[in-house]
Amino acid sequence: MKFLSKELIDEMLKQAEADPELPSKLKGLTIRLLMVGTDCPGNEDRQYSIILADGNLISMEMETQPAPSDLRTAPLDKTKYDSRVICSYETLLDLVQEKMSMVAALGKVTIDGDLPKLMTQVEGFIALLQFMNTLPLEY
Repeated sequence: MKFLSKELIDEMLKQAEADPELPSKLKGLTIRLLMVGTDCPGNEDRQYSIILADGNLISMEMETQPAPSDLRTAPLDKTKYDSRVICSYETLLDLVQEKMSMVAALGKVTIDGDLPKLMTQVEGFIALLQFMNTLPLEY
């Protein structure tokens, strides 16, 4: 399945349901997050809406728009989401494949919203990226 695709969302939800250990692997991550990958293959911007509660993957949805899109600049709806992380497809790919550390990525990432909440849960966020990397992805 392709990285940052609808198929990836479907597989993540399926695996999350099948793995009772996932909440502990995700270190109790509780966040309402938008993750935007810019300049994805096909000249698209892709946005994942990810809702987690106590490490449980509650919902994931995807929106795709031609790049450059307003997914990059639209105001964050803080009634629905805690944070939004925006970076290039390549940066997200490097993070998931563990070719880049979170610290190294900070200069390549735009973060909107509740930064303290996101930072206190960075271990869970890293674990979420690692979970993505365990799936049979095509890049």
